[in-house]
Amino acid sequence: MSEILAPAGDREAFFAALHSGADAVYLGLTDFSARKAASNFSLENLNEYTAYAHMLGAKVYVALNTLIKQGELSAFFESARAAWNAGADALILQDVFLGGMLKRAYPEMVLHLSTQAGVCNVYGARLAKRLGFDRAILARETPLKDMAAISSVIETEVFVQGALCTCFSGQCEFSAYAGGNSGNRGRCKQPCRKKYRLDRRGFEEYSYKLSLSDLSMGKEVVALQRAGVSSFKIEGRLRSAAYVGSAVDYYRRLLYGEESEGAFSDLKRAFNRGNYTKGYLYGQDRDLISSDVQGHVGECVGRIARIRRGKTVLASVRSDFHPEKGDGFKILRDGREIGGAQYSGGADAVGFTLSVPPACREGDEVCLTSDNSLARRVAERRRLVPVRVRVFAEEGERPRAVVQTPRGKFEFTADFVAERALSRALTEEEIKECFSKTDLYPFEISFDEIAVHGRPFAVRSMLNAFRREAYAQTARRLSGVRNPLAQREVFANTDADAGSSGGAENAGEVSVRTAVIDSDFSSELYRTAKIDCAVFAPKDYKDIGKIRVFSEIADKNGWKKYLYLPAYTLADDFAAIGACLPFFDGVYGEGVFALEYCREKGVPCFAGTGMNAFNGADLLSLRREGASAVCLSEELSFSETKNLAGAYVFAGGSVRLMDLGHCPFGRSCASCDRRARYTLTDEKGRAFPLVRYENSVCRFQVFNCAPLAAEYAGGRRLFDFRTLTEKQKAAYLSAKDVKELKAALGTYTAGVSATGVL
Repeated sequence: MSEILAPAGDREAFFAALHSGADAVYLGLTDFSARKAASNFSLENLNEYTAYAHMLGAKVYVALNTLIKQGELSAFFESARAAWNAGADALILQDVFLGGMLKRAYPEMVLHLSTQAGVCNVYGARLAKRLGFDRAILARETPLKDMAAISSVIETEVFVQGALCTCFSGQCEFSAYAGGNSGNRGRCKQPCRKKYRLDRRGFEEYSYKLSLSDLSMGKEVVALQRAGVSSFKIEGRLRSAAYVGSAVDYYRRLLYGEESEGAFSDLKRAFNRGNYTKGYLYGQDRDLISSDVQGHVGECVGRIARIRRGKTVLASVRSDFHPEKGDGFKILRDGREIGGAQYSGGADAVGFTLSVPPACREGDEVCLTSDNSLARRVAERRRLVPVRVRVFAEEGERPRAVVQTPRGKFEFTADFVAERALSRALTEEEIKECFSKTDLYPFEISFDEIAVHGRPFAVRSMLNAFRREAYAQTARRLSGVRNPLAQREVFANTDADAGSSGGAENAGEVSVRTAVIDSDFSSELYRTAKIDCAVFAPKDYKDIGKIRVFSEIADKNGWKKYLYLPAYTLADDFAAIGACLPFFDGVYGEGVFALEYCREKGVPCFAGTGMNAFNGADLLSLRREGASAVCLSEELSFSETKNLAGAYVFAGGSVRLMDLGHCPFGRSCASCDRRARYTLTDEKGRAFPLVRYENSVCRFQVFNCAPLAAEYAGGRRLFDFRTLTEKQKAAYLSAKDVKELKAALGTYTAGVSATGVL
């Protein structure tokens, strides 16, 4: 049976998950969590939560799934060790390279690779396995037809419920560049949930063009099981305990063949965006994009039957639902939100009455968004350990207790002797009354035998102390005892280590090296351009003619030539990629899977910005993995890159904010004019290029509204020219310094150090 894995952003959600039937719970700590806005948990009290879960036979996974900067390495490694010592059953990491180092230092640790690592093909799975990970949490864009092959390489975990990131696998730079709040560092401000308009056949009206519906796999979990998936994951560390409990209950019922309609209704009331989607399970789902509604709209429980207008607008709601005071509602018309209301009391012949916004009309939908009854029912659920007890009390002997649990039998002997009673002897009823108390442990007590021999006597306080010690020992044994890991050196945290190795490409050179990413190198500009490495990003990976032309240009100019490999690359894409490879010296990979792909194909790998080399440990690991060159993450500031020697720095040009796993037009191919470039415009008037390319299917990338002009240290710089004009490209290649470049560009962003788009 596959594992039901539930989120816990706070104490209430943690217990709601367990008592609703979760097999495992994942949570974050106050540091290094990708959900910094959640309440989260501390290392100081983590052992209490893990012990409680273990008593119930459940596991706890701790998410340390942010990108780690150089100065944070020691604290990160210590947090990982401390979390494991506190009873964590696994650690969830985004950084595959830090995970590899942890596994070498602490082979006992169980490591799960976060979905943000983007595993969506067998090459990513093989890399994770080789570096010591025990499980890969698949990218949510992974189709069902690819899961069996991946699951044959490594144990897999798949999201089945909750929010979907618009950007492929959550590897998003939009929040970082739109306001300095890094999603990869746990501070996403969700720019994808804002309104945009798209210039397809003229500008369309503003709507939520990038906002996706909530995922709900439902009965598809059976197909996931057949594909070898080991864990069904529910998203939602920022959501309520009612949502967590309802989601767990729904999937538990599905897996065990129980009635699930009522449970699904509870789930909708707890949170939904109006439509659920199957995501990418069978290709892009038609309900994937939630363009009309951004937030929670609940479950429809009735319609407005009559409006009475006065000082307040009262609506008579036709409904069989009986609300409680404080229940919250949203009013919808044609799927769009009109306003909200809260029930304060009042019923009529057709249902109940609400004070509603003036814009409401008869026929509008009334949707329940806050259900006090549901919250109370979830909070009252209890999951208990069945415990069968036998107690023996004999005159002149120490009392004994035998505690039988589903995971073993434990025997205890009191530290006192039951003397002969001078007046009233101990009775079976008194013993039973004493041992019926659970001392707040999640035990369901029943008795196999209470045996009293002779006339034993025991002071009540001594008998209570014996029970408390017996149940405390039982709880400790059910919780499990782990020998703490001693502190070991994981990575020598020195700047010298960060930049000292890696071959001729990376060792000791100070001369300027320039690498350029572009989709067209045929312009006059490149005939005289002083570049060393050309990364070709095809508009169509099957167009061998254009690839051959690029190869000839690169050879004529003496450039090293690399094929651009996006982070989102599925099994069907590799046929075209394999046909391209003979024309290139190697691969520029945005996803970590590219390392394994290049290793198996025997070609050099240029580790791109998408691999998020964030620190010296990453840099050293990438070189050990055979990377011929490494470009640091575009989220690092100038001061953070200057001490990471020998690496390329993303110094300017088009800033790739998102790889989309979906078509923003809803796969409406018949009405698509198949342009290479579109524009997304936000309500502030900022225009973000939307670039289309083709492999096995059409794919899209979103770029920043302004080009990057960044300070950089060292002699290696990477430019991305895919959305720039010829004039802008020339400015980058000819400017003597950043000051001159900024003057030539006029409009630019200085990157994350400036904490703003412009």
